[in-house]
Amino acid sequence: MDLKHLRYFLAVATEGTFTAAAQRLGMTQPALSRAIRALEDGVGTALFARGHQGAKLTPAGRMLAEDARGIDEHARAAIARVARFGQEGPQLRVTARACDVATLQGLVDSYNEQYEPRAVATVADWQVQADELRTGAADVGLLRVPFESRGLDSDPVRIDERVALLPRSHPLAGRESIERAELDGETFPRWVDMSAAETAYWTGTDRIPYDWRPGPLVRSGAEYASAVRLGQAVGFVPRTLLPELPLTGIAVVPVHGLSPSELHVVWAATATSPDIARFVRHAQLTGA
Repeated sequence: MDLKHLRYFLAVATEGTFTAAAQRLGMTQPALSRAIRALEDGVGTALFARGHQGAKLTPAGRMLAEDARGIDEHARAAIARVARFGQEGPQLRVTARACDVATLQGLVDSYNEQYEPRAVATVADWQVQADELRTGAADVGLLRVPFESRGLDSDPVRIDERVALLPRSHPLAGRESIERAELDGETFPRWVDMSAAETAYWTGTDRIPYDWRPGPLVRSGAEYASAVRLGQAVGFVPRTLLPELPLTGIAVVPVHGLSPSELHVVWAATATSPDIARFVRHAQLTGA
């Protein structure tokens, strides 16, 4: 068995038919069928139930698929890290979202005052940041919960209070503090491609399932704040991120009964680099 056969297997498992998998892989269907038969002979059991409606994973196939994805990701990540080493030399690539860039820069600067090889700060697209850690495109990341933790390890480094952003015209804008229940039924901005867990977090429904209405789709902190300023929505953000947002026309109000924002230092579960371990310890000790 080699990685090539595992990738052929994963292609069929993902596409559901040999024809579609062969097209995706750029090979003929008979060649792909022979490769899968050879893999099945090697493991001693059928991996697919073949029929008119396609190829369906057998129980043994489902078991192999779970492990094969991890093996494939591990191999690709190792190759990516080696390629980066050859191009960039010995350095750590550390990422954070744009809203956490100040924390990222402070952490990288303090690390570089003490250790070699140096760490390099990079702003990441929040939609692919976790994938970059899994694939080896980055070594360490600062991510806010919730995030997709598959194939990753993490430790919390800081917990931030979240506050409400309200348009100045909102009836609760002048209050010293409010309860989360008082915003039941409000409209909230929606980040593009949010998961169910992210939606619950950003609407403040991760603890109690309050009613809410979907507001404008946003792609940046500036768009998020603009939706609030224009009276199109209300929102919740970590207090530490307020300096990064345009807050003209917006009231910032503490909220009781709202979950906090957890900032984690995150790395690939398969990573064995002592430099990554040292950076993680540094983040834990400094509290980011």
